[in-house]
Amino acid sequence: MAAILASVISAIFAWVVFTRFTRTGRPAFAAWTAGLLIFAAAAACQAIGERIGFNAPLFRAFYLLGGVLGVIWLSMGTLFLLAPARGARIATLILAALTLLISVDAAVVQVDAARLSSTSGVLGDAISHGSPLQLGAVVLNIVGTLILVGGSAWSAYRLLRDHGGADRVICNVLLTIGAFVIAAGFSAAKIAGGSLDTLGVYEAIGIAVMFVGFLSIGRFR
Repeated sequence: MAAILASVISAIFAWVVFTRFTRTGRPAFAAWTAGLLIFAAAAACQAIGERIGFNAPLFRAFYLLGGVLGVIWLSMGTLFLLAPARGARIATLILAALTLLISVDAAVVQVDAARLSSTSGVLGDAISHGSPLQLGAVVLNIVGTLILVGGSAWSAYRLLRDHGGADRVICNVLLTIGAFVIAAGFSAAKIAGGSLDTLGVYEAIGIAVMFVGFLSIGRFR
């Protein structure tokens, strides 16, 4: 299943980023490691659900990790890379608090187990609209995407202004493209004939693109 491949790539990616963090101590690498581990766990939950079927606990974990937290935690790495350190630290503390609150809601939110046999149900229709978990999926993904897109634009501007830093442009652009590919996978999986395996293919491609982007850091000027 493609979701297994996505989980493996993300786990390897997380290890590479973590080794960079241990060598440099840069908080951007710590935030990216957290985001990638979240993504790897979400893809693993998806693979298990595809194999044996989703129950309420597995769905809660999959939706929280993949639908709510993955993109926003990855975007914190971009924030640390490009924004003032104090602002990035404050944003991360706020996100940590929100993560805790949403995780509590994920543990208690009512799940319509009958809908977990359908792709649309697993991708969010099994919970009521307006719950903190569902609102978190909408708001945090929008904020995370804006940070990634803004990071790409800002790094491109700095390249033109300072005539350097092409590696940051490439990194942020590919991180953004990868996030959009994964987001497109959620849309593709919801259309007629779509499936979770379709989402897994998009996830594997998207995380691979992100990996290439990260590996570009320090290789171009």
